[in-house]
Amino acid sequence: MPKLRSAGAFGRRALLLGSAALLAACATPSRPTLIPAGTDAWSGRLGLQVEDGADQSFSAGFDLTGSPDSGHLTLYNPLGNVLAKLHWSPGQATLDSPDQQLESDSLSALIVQLTGNDLPIKALFSWLKGDNVKATGWEADLSRIDSGRLVATRFSPLPAATLRVVLAR
Repeated sequence: MPKLRSAGAFGRRALLLGSAALLAACATPSRPTLIPAGTDAWSGRLGLQVEDGADQSFSAGFDLTGSPDSGHLTLYNPLGNVLAKLHWSPGQATLDSPDQQLESDSLSALIVQLTGNDLPIKALFSWLKGDNVKATGWEADLSRIDSGRLVATRFSPLPAATLRVVLAR
């Protein structure tokens, strides 16, 4: 006569499988990256909060490679879908998103188009490396860069803004 499993054991297995499926559904999908050796690269999450009357904010996952002169930035939503891709080289920058494709001779112009704010890109690359360089109107807190955290605050021009970066480990 075949041995019957107890309802309790079946219920525990079903609960375990259901929990595993739920956790897998909530996980952020991994993004394959092909980065040439010797290229600076970072990934993680970033957030920009602008303190104007509307308290604008922007948050996304990101992959950043290159330098202020030539590089790539891809922004992702929490589900891992691409929000936008920026590519730049001397005298040329492109922004590709589901809504638009823009070209400019200025990376700064496309950053403003994407976020509504000008960001200190050259300084950002240095800050991510742990170098506390100065950027006009901005102050960076690199006290936690060893643990992958960066906070930079814009005091001028107004409105004030805070850029937060958390690097993936």
